[in-house]
Amino acid sequence: MIFIGGIGQGQKDLGFLQTLICKKCGRYGSVSVFMVYTYFSFFFIPLFKWGKKYYAVSSCCQTTFAIPDEVGKAIERREPITLREEDLEILGSADSSHCPECGFLVSPEYAYCPKCGRKI
Repeated sequence: MIFIGGIGQGQKDLGFLQTLICKKCGRYGSVSVFMVYTYFSFFFIPLFKWGKKYYAVSSCCQTTFAIPDEVGKAIERREPITLREEDLEILGSADSSHCPECGFLVSPEYAYCPKCGRKI
């Protein structure tokens, strides 16, 4: 009997969009929120998710921000919430590269995204 299982990383767009003044560049733009997680799959069906982290990306300068878990969980539950400047912790910006497919923060020396494999 053969069992097929594995561990992988996934990303989910939470469908949250808010306009604000960017903490990094000071321009008016919007941020979209997404979640990154690790999962265990069995016969290609994801069974368990853990290690959820929440991030936002600005539209003006493509800066990636970390969001506190409690705020991210509220967004995931579709609760009415407004991101504040103190909720956004700067992680990376356009000085670093972002994958155009999945938004993953990639070092400039990479030619391909280590998460989704797309050419940068």
